Amino acid sequence: MKKALIWLFLAATLLLCFSSCATESYDLLYSTEQNGITFCARGSGTRLRQIVIKKGDAIIWSKQVHVDEAVGNLNGTYGFAVTDLNFDGHPDFTVAESVDGECATYRCWLYNTVRDSYIESEELSGLCNVQADEELQAVFSFSHTYEAEAYGEASAAYSECDRATKYVWENGELIPEMYVSITYYSEAKRYCYEVASYDRTLGKFIESGDKWLTPEEYEKTDMSFLYYYRD
Repeated sequence: MKKALIWLFLAATLLLCFSSCATESYDLLYSTEQNGITFCARGSGTRLRQIVIKKGDAIIWSKQVHVDEAVGNLNGTYGFAVTDLNFDGHPDFTVAESVDGECATYRCWLYNTVRDSYIESEELSGLCNVQADEELQAVFSFSHTYEAEAYGEASAAYSECDRATKYVWENGELIPEMYVSITYYSEAKRYCYEVASYDRTLGKFIESGDKWLTPEEYEKTDMSFLYYYRD
């Protein structure tokens, strides 16, 4: 029995050493503190590779992450941000996994009070430009799509659509509420502004009409609400 306890102690010690060495093998790229908890983004060069959460000097949670090299030191935080995503008073966090133009795709972790741990959110992970608005108690995401149609050897007509979607939490479930979008049609040389609300009964968005704008009218229209993620 005594020998078994000794081996158990040695195994636990080796496990702690391994965890410590794995953490120390990366450089501290960025850190922030909230509610007495320190959130650390660690990696090599400008590439985030590990999230470490500490209370005092003790590591209470850590996770290896796979981040595209193109993310770099995004916004000076290496694509890492601590924020309350579900407005329960506990800090959650996001990690930018990839970047394409102005769109950054995120993986998101929520603090789970029952498990006293951080659990990845399947609903939020994969969304672009995720941002929580505490005042509105809503989470926003953004998408950009481009479609081209070639006509033989002639120049291709195309459309580009920017869309922001608003989500709200209901009984722990993330529900889409509405979206706004602006689409440019090169052939018509016009912009189409659209607003749609989500019908929970039908399980789809219902358009509430659209408005067409000339390039001149578009330039005079304030679209800051659509591009909420820009500084």
